[in-house]
Amino acid sequence: MPGGLTAAQRTRTPHLANYKLLQVRAEDRARLPEALRGQLAVSSVMPDGIVLDATSVQTARALDDLYAYNGPLGVTWQGGKPTVHLWAPTAQNVALRVSKADGTGERTVPMTRSAQGVWTATGDAGWKGMGYRFEVKVFAPSTGKVETNLVTDPYSVGLSLNSTRSLFVDLSDAAHTPAGWAALRKPALRSVSDLSFYELHLRDFSAADASVPAAQRGTYLAFTQAGSNGMKHLKSLADAGLKAVHLLPTFDIATINEDKGQWKFTPDLSRLAPNSEEQQKTITSIKDADPYNWGYDPYHFMVPEGSYAVRPDQRILEYRQMVMALNNAGLRVVQDVVFNHTNASGQAERSVLDRIVPGYYHRLNADGAVETSTCCANTATEHTMMRRLMVDTLVLMARAYKVDGFRFDLMGHHMLADMQAARQALDALTVQKDGVDGRQIYLYGEGWDFGEVEKNRRGVNATQLNVYGQGIGTFNDRIRDAIRGGNPFGGLRDQGFATGLFTLPNGLPQNTNRDAALRLADHIRVGLSGNLRDYRFTNASGQTIKGADLAYGAAPVGYASSPRETINYASAHDNQTLWDAVLLKAPAAANSAQRVRMQNLAHSLILLGQGLPFSYAGDEILRSKSFDTDSYNSGDWFNTLDFTRQTNGFGKGLPPAEKNAANWDLYRPLLANAALKVTPADITRAADHYREMLRVRYSSTLFRMATTQEVQQNLTFLNVGPQQTPGLIVMKLSGAVSATNPYPHVVVVFNASGKAVTYTDAKLTGLNLRLHPVLAASTDATVKSSQSSGNSVTVPALTTAVFVGR
Repeated sequence: MPGGLTAAQRTRTPHLANYKLLQVRAEDRARLPEALRGQLAVSSVMPDGIVLDATSVQTARALDDLYAYNGPLGVTWQGGKPTVHLWAPTAQNVALRVSKADGTGERTVPMTRSAQGVWTATGDAGWKGMGYRFEVKVFAPSTGKVETNLVTDPYSVGLSLNSTRSLFVDLSDAAHTPAGWAALRKPALRSVSDLSFYELHLRDFSAADASVPAAQRGTYLAFTQAGSNGMKHLKSLADAGLKAVHLLPTFDIATINEDKGQWKFTPDLSRLAPNSEEQQKTITSIKDADPYNWGYDPYHFMVPEGSYAVRPDQRILEYRQMVMALNNAGLRVVQDVVFNHTNASGQAERSVLDRIVPGYYHRLNADGAVETSTCCANTATEHTMMRRLMVDTLVLMARAYKVDGFRFDLMGHHMLADMQAARQALDALTVQKDGVDGRQIYLYGEGWDFGEVEKNRRGVNATQLNVYGQGIGTFNDRIRDAIRGGNPFGGLRDQGFATGLFTLPNGLPQNTNRDAALRLADHIRVGLSGNLRDYRFTNASGQTIKGADLAYGAAPVGYASSPRETINYASAHDNQTLWDAVLLKAPAAANSAQRVRMQNLAHSLILLGQGLPFSYAGDEILRSKSFDTDSYNSGDWFNTLDFTRQTNGFGKGLPPAEKNAANWDLYRPLLANAALKVTPADITRAADHYREMLRVRYSSTLFRMATTQEVQQNLTFLNVGPQQTPGLIVMKLSGAVSATNPYPHVVVVFNASGKAVTYTDAKLTGLNLRLHPVLAASTDATVKSSQSSGNSVTVPALTTAVFVGR
């Protein structure tokens, strides 16, 4: 029966709003379950039998309506016996293949199908540690025929080497549990508002750390070496106030070989010229055979990656040991999760979901092809069972691995309802029932809006603007671009507030624009407020406006409902490191000390603002990747972290051509410039500054307010309006003295100009300002020369000074 979609259907599937509605005749509805297990088509036929047109059918919503299921999936244990459950409603048959973990001795066990399309089989206690696969006979639209697939379990909690088989694993077994695990105490956290993040790739952390036993480098167990250079560095950050380490993906990764005997390693390239093409040639020739990848290639969501384990068959135990070690060092653990795509779909070798329920788990276009706007096969978490897989994974990682937070890759490709479901499920976890306090598990992600979901085309998606009021954080690209200058898509030499825009121009005409400098300063002020939508302040034109009234392209600058919804950052694993950006943007005449101060200024803006600060590992020690803009597969050579603080990674050759060749002519002379190399003293100054800013942040809750109302009441900006001094941001914080705030007033002066500035304002009168005790004891003689007198403060060039009232 043709007609338009109902209002409810249009809300559920807005991309189909203009399609006709066809209904299955009442007398045919009983045939649907059988029809869904074969090839479906819709045809338009004349009364005389002439076929006018025909098309295949996308069945995901029908499967949701008929077969959505909330019972057990994966392996459950009862009386020592396992039962395995697989949701496969369109399968014509499913059998279980049970074998040893290495695949030998495989035998077939029949499975029973329930009315909800769940296939089950129960084994005996001897199955523990055995391997299993499913033999799924199912129609696959990608090939147009019935396929018999041997496939692993999407709900695997254990895997054999290289994920060839799922394993019957009981996560509660003592063999997988480190001593003290049940009694593990989390580092104290007064409030989510106190969080701060250090983004770290697991292999980067220790691959080059000679103080870690060789067998443990690049593994979970490297974090258990409390005396290593890396752990001493992390502990020093934790002691200064850092709250959490954010690990790039550590779930089962499709693109890293877990058989270490097959790995290829980079030879010694240290004798090559710092701007040579040869290093990247060597790296590229082995990039898919070395152990390096960022890991945004999901294979199995619920199992730790085996290549990061000393022994892949002990990955569960070793992952838990890592969490314990980091928690005991005072750091929470955030896991980077990637539910927006899978590594493969269709009948591909590493396709899991799509070989079990073809056409269901992935987002399809109008022609039935899998959408790939994220890079790979986009998942459809708006479908009930894909959403459930995501939420179940989060709950399992929280309960079984005591993960303290989750960062969502391309979160905007999920629906808002997906994130709400995740939040609700985690909030239900309690220490008494689950061993963790789910309400302290923080969620944040990339709220970008693009692809087939852009502008809510598939429903209200989890973008920066749409998560308003949810308490979920999104990355603030506004402050990033204003601090650095330019953006990830262009303007490599465009300067920003911290890199000399207008005040220390690098010779390019766009960097002499005073109006641009004042505009970006306003963007930073909104960022310092926590990027609040409704925070009111005086802009560069002298008008009182809200954060949302400033434009960032076609979007508002301010969009958050509270500071805890904003992740302020100047650098992340994507794009050039902060130090590489400074090298690209600073004036050629700048000296090393000035460049370090630019870097430090950028960190000050992130660490002293409202919102939750986020830093990329190594930025505090001037990390360089020799300008590599996307080092996801650039090997240890370009991704090295040196916690001895002797080197920073600069001058390792031209970065890999795949992502960087178009800019080689810009990079080549810079890499060859010996004056751009840093000294250990430069690195130490940056590291000291970073820790000092952490100590300042955690010295007062005025830097960590929870609500828009608090921020509006307690935070004001001086040096505003059209007559302001460019390159100078003056932030005043005031509040009642308490156990968590010893200062009635705090004044922060960010001087990004190339000269000392004396700032005078009647609003400073009577505050009795003095330099913050942390900075009065700084290893930086320059900041210690900052002064206050009456209603004036004097701050040296390229310096952040914090004054406190008495």
